[in-house]
Amino acid sequence: MTTMVARAMRRETRHIGTRRATRAMYGTERRMGRRMKIVLAVVGGAVCGAATYRALSSVMMDRRERRDEKDASGTDGDGKDDGRERARGEASETRVVAVESEARVRARVEDVEVDARGDGAAAAAARETRAATAERIDVRNTADARAVYESLELAFAQSGLDPSSLTPRKFFSFGRFPEAGVWPRRYADCEMPKDCARLVILTMDEAPAIVAAVQGATRELMRLVGGKMDAFAPGRPELHVTLFHVSRTFDYVQPPAAFAIEDAMGGGTRTLPRDARIEDAIAYEESAIADAVRGCGPCELEVDRVCFAPSGCLLLCFADVHGAVQNIRERLRDKVIGASRRQNDTVHCTLARLFPKEDARLDDETVRAINMMCAKVTSSLRGARFRAQAVTYAVEEHFGLVDGRRSRIQL
Repeated sequence: MTTMVARAMRRETRHIGTRRATRAMYGTERRMGRRMKIVLAVVGGAVCGAATYRALSSVMMDRRERRDEKDASGTDGDGKDDGRERARGEASETRVVAVESEARVRARVEDVEVDARGDGAAAAAARETRAATAERIDVRNTADARAVYESLELAFAQSGLDPSSLTPRKFFSFGRFPEAGVWPRRYADCEMPKDCARLVILTMDEAPAIVAAVQGATRELMRLVGGKMDAFAPGRPELHVTLFHVSRTFDYVQPPAAFAIEDAMGGGTRTLPRDARIEDAIAYEESAIADAVRGCGPCELEVDRVCFAPSGCLLLCFADVHGAVQNIRERLRDKVIGASRRQNDTVHCTLARLFPKEDARLDDETVRAINMMCAKVTSSLRGARFRAQAVTYAVEEHFGLVDGRRSRIQL
C-alpha cells in the first residue's frame, strides 16, 4: 500500500512539474513575443518616423500592462474570452494608428519630393540645357567623312572655285611691290577678339614622312596657278588637324566656355566669372579639356586622299581608323557645352589656300591639272598612317596659324 501511494505521489509530482514547465515556457514565449513587438515598434518608428513610433509604442505598452494585470489576477476561461475581445479591439486600433501614421509619413515624403524638385529646379534646367546643347553642337560622324571628300573633289572638278566659299581676304595681308607674299593677319588687327579662335588639334609632328610628301604637292600647286592666284601655305609647325572648335572666328565664345559637371544633383554647368582675367580663363578651359580627353588613348589616322576644294583649299584628308577622333569630339561636345555650334565634318589638314587676283579664275585646263596632281599624290600616300599620342589646346593669334598659346595634352 505504501508503495502504491509513493508511486502516485511521484506521478503527481511529475505532472505538477510538467505543468509548471509548460506555464514557464508559455510565459517565456509571451515575454519574447512582447519584446519582439516592441522591437518591431522601434523599427517601425525608425522607418515611418517619430509619430508612428510613439503611437505604436504607446499601444504596445498598454497591451503589456493589461496582460500583466490579467496574469496577476489569474483570469479564468471567461476572462480569456474577454481578453481575446480586447486584444482584437487593440489590434484594430493599432492598424488604424499605423494607417494614419503611414499616411502622414507618405505626405511628408511627398512634401520632401516637391521640395527637392523645387530645390533642384536649377539642376534640372541645367540638365535640359546640357542635352539641348549637345544636340545643338554639330558633331558629325567621322565615318561619313569619305563621302564629304568625294563631294568636294567632284564639285571642284565640275565647277572650279566657288567664290562664295573662299576664305575672306580680310584675314590676310597681300604683299604688293616692293613687298611680296601672303601672310595671315592678327585677329587684333582685324578688330576681332584676340582669343576668338580656340581649338583642340592634332599636330603633324608625328608624321614627318607624310608632311614631306604633301609639301611637294603644295609647291606643285603654286607652280600650276602661276600669276592667277595669290596663295598661302603654312609652314610645317603650323600644319594640324582640327578636332574641336571651342570658339570660332564667326561664332565667338567668350572664354571660358561653360563646361558640364557631374554633381550630387546629377549634373550642372560651371564656368568662371566673366570678369576673370583672360589668362585664368584660358587656363581653366585648358584644364577642363584635359579632363575630358583623359584616357581616350592614341588617335590613329590614315591618309584617304589629297584633294582640292571649291573653297580654294588644298586638303590632306584622313580616315578615322578606330573611331578615336569621333570619341574625342563627342567627349568634348558633352563637356564643353558652351562651345561653338559648327564643328568640322571632316578630318583634314589644310595645306594651302588660294585667293583669286581681282577677277581672275581658274581655267578648265588648270582645274584638270590640279586634279591630276592630287590624284598622283593620293596614289602614293593613300593608306599611310600615323598615331598621335597627344592633342593640343591652342589659341590662335593669326588666322589659321596655331601660333599662340599651346598646351600639349596626353591622351
